[in-house]
Amino acid sequence: MPRSDRRTRREILRLSLGAGALAASFNPTRAAWLPPTPAQPAGPFYAAFKPLSIDNDLLFLPGRTQRAEGEMLHISGRVRDQSGKAIEGARVEIWQANRFGRYNHPRHDNSILKLDPNFQGFGHDNSDQQGTYRFRTIKPGAYPDSPNWLRPPHIHFAVFPPGGAPWTTQLYFANEPLNKTDFLLQGLPTDADRARVTMALQPPAPDLEPDSRMGVFDIVLGTPGVRQEKI
Repeated sequence: MPRSDRRTRREILRLSLGAGALAASFNPTRAAWLPPTPAQPAGPFYAAFKPLSIDNDLLFLPGRTQRAEGEMLHISGRVRDQSGKAIEGARVEIWQANRFGRYNHPRHDNSILKLDPNFQGFGHDNSDQQGTYRFRTIKPGAYPDSPNWLRPPHIHFAVFPPGGAPWTTQLYFANEPLNKTDFLLQGLPTDADRARVTMALQPPAPDLEPDSRMGVFDIVLGTPGVRQEKI
C-alpha cells in the first residue's frame, strides 16, 4: 500500500535548502555586522614632528610643568572590525588644533591665531586586548580654513592596525553650531554616518579631574580591500 507522505529526493533537498536559507537569515553573526566608521581625509597638518609625542597625554610636553591651555578632555574607545572583534595592538594617533584653533605645524605658521607653547597637538596610544585606547587632551578651537569656511572643533584620528592599511577619520563634537555648515562632515552620505564621527561630551567619571569632561569614540574599521584616505 503506497504511503501518502512519501517525498521524493528532490522535494527533500528543496525543503532542506529552504530551511538552511531561513537559518542563515537569523544568523546572529550576520545580524551583528557593524557599519564602519566613515573615513575622512587626514588634512594638511599631519606629522610635523618626528617622532610624534611619546604617549597618549597631550596636556604636558616632556620636561615642562605647565599644561596646555583649554578644557581638559578624556577620550576613550574601542577599535574593532565589522564582526565586532577587538583589534589588539593597533596604533591610534591623534592630532589637533589648540584651544585657539592653531595647529603647531609649519603649514599653520602664517596663522594669526595664538600658538600655545605647551601644546604639541600630537599623541598616540596602542589598543589593548579589548581594543581599548585612551587619550587626555584639550578641546580644540574652531579655525578659518578659507575666507568662506570656518571649520568646527575636531580631532584627527589615524589607526594603524597590525598588518593592515592605515585609516583616517575626524572626530566632531555634538551640538557645535559649525557642524551644520562643515562640508566635510555634511558631505557624509547619511545622518547615521555623521553620528558615527560625532561624540557627546559627558561629566567626568569619579576617578577623573572634576574640571574635565569625557567622551567615548568607538572605531569600527571597514573590511579589507575598501579604499581609505591616504595619510
